[in-house]
Amino acid sequence: MPWTLRFAIGSLFVFVIGAVMIASACMSTGWETLGWFAWGSLTARAGLIGTALWAMLSALIHQGWRRFSLALMSASVFLFLVLLIFAKFA
Repeated sequence: MPWTLRFAIGSLFVFVIGAVMIASACMSTGWETLGWFAWGSLTARAGLIGTALWAMLSALIHQGWRRFSLALMSASVFLFLVLLIFAKFA
């Protein structure tokens, strides 16, 4: 597995950590909720951008891993849309 895909998978885990932070902020109350939501948004945004960039770079460089890297990028965008829907209804 190329190192660019390993970075993309790592960035996807960063996105998932940010999504969990946002979900826990949506479930709780109080002033600390704003801090959790802000840090979760920042972490999820960095993870999503990192996943997309590393997956695109991997798709351009490594032809054999193109389908996997595009599937990884599609999964990250899908998880982002699920997170938006969850945050809207929470």
